[in-house]
Amino acid sequence: MAIRDVYPIKYYSKEGFVERKFEINEEDLPEIIEEYLSRYTDADIDEIEIVNNRPMNIWLHAKCRKFIDPDDPYKNKTTQEAEVEVTGDYDGNPLPGLW
Repeated sequence: MAIRDVYPIKYYSKEGFVERKFEINEEDLPEIIEEYLSRYTDADIDEIEIVNNRPMNIWLHAKCRKFIDPDDPYKNKTTQEAEVEVTGDYDGNPLPGLW
């Protein structure tokens, strides 16, 4: 699957987490959904057809957070991987400057 890290890894020191953002290729969504359904449903399924009944694009970015020990944040490998440290409040906007 073509999942790629599209934004810098950010450490939000005030909030206590490291955030990565991944882009999921639209062609891989059926495979991801099928794997999820086969893993987490109790139904006996032979075939899955993915249908989008809404005339809109699917948001293809996943925000993933790893919460860090506040007493020793730099001990964690995830914190050391962060490319940017944000010391202010987290605004939740995945694409700053566009809204």
